[in-house]
Amino acid sequence: MVSVLVEAFRDLQVRLAETIERHETPEFKALDGDIARVFLDICRHAPRDAQEARTMAGFFLDLIEDKDAGDNAHLIQHVRTIVETCGGLRAQVMEIAHGAGI
Repeated sequence: MVSVLVEAFRDLQVRLAETIERHETPEFKALDGDIARVFLDICRHAPRDAQEARTMAGFFLDLIEDKDAGDNAHLIQHVRTIVETCGGLRAQVMEIAHGAGI
C-alpha cells in the first residue's frame, strides 16, 4: 500500500519538475496539489509491517538527502543501515525532555 503511494509521489515530483517553467498554469497547480495530498497520505499512513516501515523511512530519508546537499550523507547512510538491519525490532520509547541537540 505505502510503496504505491511513495511511487506515486515520486512520479508526481518528476512531472512537477518537468512543468516548473510554466508554474502558474492550471497543470502546475494541480500537480502541486496532488503532491501535497499524496505526501500527507504517506505521512498519515501507519505502517502495517516492517517492510512498510522501511519503505516509509527510506522515502523520508530520500527527501532529506535530496534537500541536504550531502552535508549529512554519512548520518543518512547510518540510519538507512539501521532501518534495513533492525527494521523488525521494536524499540523502547524514549522521551526527549530538552530536545535532541541536533
